[in-house]
Amino acid sequence: MTAANAPFPFARILVAVDATPASTAALRYLRRLLRPGATVRVVAVAENPRTLVPLGGWAGAQLEAARDELRLDAEAAIKSAQTELDGCGANVEGQLIDLCRVGGDLVHALAEAISQSSPDLVVLGARHHGALLRWVEGEVSAPLARLLHAPILIIPVEYEGGLDGPPSRILFATDGSDASLNALRAGARLVAPRSDWRVVYVVDRLLARGTGPFEEQLEDSLVKSGEVALKMAGDELAADGQQSQRVVETAIIRTRSAYDDVPHAIDRDARHWKPQLVLLGTHGRRGLTRWLLGSVAERTLRLTSVPLLLVPPADNQVSLGTDAPTHHG
Repeated sequence: MTAANAPFPFARILVAVDATPASTAALRYLRRLLRPGATVRVVAVAENPRTLVPLGGWAGAQLEAARDELRLDAEAAIKSAQTELDGCGANVEGQLIDLCRVGGDLVHALAEAISQSSPDLVVLGARHHGALLRWVEGEVSAPLARLLHAPILIIPVEYEGGLDGPPSRILFATDGSDASLNALRAGARLVAPRSDWRVVYVVDRLLARGTGPFEEQLEDSLVKSGEVALKMAGDELAADGQQSQRVVETAIIRTRSAYDDVPHAIDRDARHWKPQLVLLGTHGRRGLTRWLLGSVAERTLRLTSVPLLLVPPADNQVSLGTDAPTHHG
């Protein structure tokens, strides 16, 4: 099925851009997803030069020149994005945020733009160890938690796979939770109806390691939990009437050593299976729980070279497009 006639219920999309190749990669991936009638808000942030470099004794004219250059770069990024998306049938709007005028920092400005526009989907480019990664990492936990009020699609600049329509090869990592099932529902609406799915559950062997005689018993218990989670995901994929158009395989995968973890296991599986999209739900943990457990989604983001869709819990999301079904749970 082509991009032109496949369903796409995400009516309001916000994409954050700058002048880097990461933004270009994100826009090219997004273009393959868009349908006529969607609204895309392209947001670029012109940063305040005072917060970027020590200015020392810069004169007023030099400071103003730096401000103008940053503002022109942001305007150029918006125009480039509009050109990239031209002809896709979507309504493309531009929004320039000038931190010299509004104050604050890039992460907070982007979070505010997302809050004000209430998009169904946020799209970001990411370049590991580069400029745009700070938009999705920043101080790591706090900025990303603020952004996750809608599904976020993150396109690494390293991604080399091409699309001729919506993604049709999807890797979904589940933990059996309601948050995972909610992510599965969102992802199923984003991808092509005719699609190949690999659904995995990661047994973290570190949880059982060192428990002595109970180690094998505990690992077996984790495997059984995984089998239940995989069945739930399979039932969910079969419940919307598209079962005949999907090929679904399931697998229980394991971490390998004390130096391994769930995100690395997911990344290994993705590198081997070569999906066009990795799909994860987030739990929206806060405070001490988040500090102790970290976030599988955030750590997977740092590793993956495959487009990644992060979906927050249903009660954390803004409302989706009017044609999107309502799910409970």
